[in-house]
Amino acid sequence: MKRFLRYVFYRELYKWLRSVGKDDANSTQRDSAGTTNSPAGQIEELPLDEGPIENTGELKTVLQQMDPYDFEHFIADLWTRMGWQTDVSTASIDKGVDVTARKQQPYEQTTLIQAKRYGPNTTVGSPDIQQYASLSQQYNNVDKVVVVTTNEFTNQARELADQLNVKQIDGDDLASLVVEQDALDLVDDYLEFVTIAESDQPCDQPQQGTDGTDSEQQAATGPGADDRAVTPDRDSVAVSSTVWEKAIMIAIPGWLVAFFGVEFLPEALWGIVFFAVWLGLPVALFLDARYVRERRDWPQYWWAYVGTSLVWLLAIIPAGLYLWRRRSLS
Repeated sequence: MKRFLRYVFYRELYKWLRSVGKDDANSTQRDSAGTTNSPAGQIEELPLDEGPIENTGELKTVLQQMDPYDFEHFIADLWTRMGWQTDVSTASIDKGVDVTARKQQPYEQTTLIQAKRYGPNTTVGSPDIQQYASLSQQYNNVDKVVVVTTNEFTNQARELADQLNVKQIDGDDLASLVVEQDALDLVDDYLEFVTIAESDQPCDQPQQGTDGTDSEQQAATGPGADDRAVTPDRDSVAVSSTVWEKAIMIAIPGWLVAFFGVEFLPEALWGIVFFAVWLGLPVALFLDARYVRERRDWPQYWWAYVGTSLVWLLAIIPAGLYLWRRRSLS
């Protein structure tokens, strides 16, 4: 990674900000629809001296110092960098939605984002997840609800979020996402005590080691390589074909054979074909959808494909629709 963060924040400035935070502790906070962030103006002392941030853990600590209102705009800018069109809601009308993100490709999508700028001692609990899960019912054509925090989710919150289809991004995930999207400049924009220092080595001339190997190659295999690795956006990851996808392709004509072959196929053979496609198609849809969801945010309503595929003969309709939609992900 060619760029890194450097603090230019001294202890005296820490003390000054902390005193300002105490004076403003009783100021009005933004708390809409039951949402609460860390107390406005409260600055927790960073466990770092002046110097470069060397891993995503330290970057998470930096993000916890951001103003809660600025954090919402930071999240909007980060999602914009990932290819979404974003709008930040105002405090009076957001109804618990901080950012609305929309995208047209590979299909039309709408995501509601709740931004929780929390310090190291505050976690997102299951009541928050319960509240935000209902947001998809308050807005039209919502595909996904995302809760982003700079700290952690409780175990109960994670379990409930999985049940209610609420996507969670904790502080570690967020710091990794900033690095993956090369968005360190956004951190610099929102935090005055952070600046970005460019590497002295030109990007097109990798530094040579003493043994003649490129420093970039050494970095890829050395300690901390995981923090510097850049992974693609989930919405741009190609999904490879699976044996379950081929099973779905076979099951579609299999239903036609079972339906029209009832008169001329031997009874035993017809029974095998019938039960194979009737039971095999839902299983294949379920397993292939699970594989796809591990890599992409589709299909959101996988259970609808699986459930309707149990209907005799008409199962070819959801199966065909699933295959047609899946082609755009390859």
